Amino acid sequence: MARTRCQQALDRVMIYLQGYDIEPTQDVSRRALQLVDSVFAESDEKVIERAVDRIADYFDLPEPDLPEQRPPLKRGSIGYRPYV
Repeated sequence: MARTRCQQALDRVMIYLQGYDIEPTQDVSRRALQLVDSVFAESDEKVIERAVDRIADYFDLPEPDLPEQRPPLKRGSIGYRPYV
């Protein structure tokens, strides 16, 4: 049996939340259902995309812990001082 778009959208939201280590409690599941329901109430187009875009409106997501992308900048000298 094929999954409906509603099931696909709910699965995507729940997987997204699990990626943030948010446990699928009863409260989390109910808010996810409300999110998917509100997206379907607006339109049937791009349901999954809109549901994922609105997750932050329904859940307090932690800031991602990203590593520094470059070494810290430090003022230094390469020895030109005597020649300037």
